[in-house]
Amino acid sequence: MAASIFQLTMRSGPTPGKTFPLEKQEILLGRDLANDIAISDPEVSRRHARLLMQEDNVIIEDLGSTNGTFLNGQRIASPQQLRAGDVIILGENIVLVFDRADFDPDATVVSSAGMDQMVQPAPPMPEPSYGVIPPQPQPAAASQPMSAAQTPDAEVEALRSQIKPQKKGMSTWLIILIVALVVIACVIAVTLYFMPASWWCALTFNSLEGCPVP
Repeated sequence: MAASIFQLTMRSGPTPGKTFPLEKQEILLGRDLANDIAISDPEVSRRHARLLMQEDNVIIEDLGSTNGTFLNGQRIASPQQLRAGDVIILGENIVLVFDRADFDPDATVVSSAGMDQMVQPAPPMPEPSYGVIPPQPQPAAASQPMSAAQTPDAEVEALRSQIKPQKKGMSTWLIILIVALVVIACVIAVTLYFMPASWWCALTFNSLEGCPVP
């Protein structure tokens, strides 16, 4: 019966190229060193996300992180199933690629000595007549899913560029409102400073010192 090996490969972050095998039922990712996969980056929360093994599948779940967990460029709000070649981004800087490899643990392993005895030299190819070289068969294209090492860097950068505009910041209308309030406060202060003494007496009902007694 075929079994599966799951792993994450860091494409961008403090240790690019490092592979993390997924060998537990629950794997925690975050900045805290107590996590199964500890990632030292200010964009990563102390407990950022987790991976759950469910039968022959791997589920990723965000743990309420500040900067979010993104799967193939989309921020996840609920648990999502991972597939081979999926790109996981934590915050803006950490890029991980999920890989899955299937193998047969019952397959017979042949020793190198036995292999040497089994391999026989290939018979010489017959020489083509009339000097015509027969066409050589081309190897069939592999149909296996793209692994982490084969994932194009341009695709990863494109996914990261989709995330940056989603980061929240101060909106334009809020900045305009703050500037308007500051301007109004300055105008009121200047007006009160240059207001004639008679206006001050009228506003305070002649209660200030120097105002005429009614």
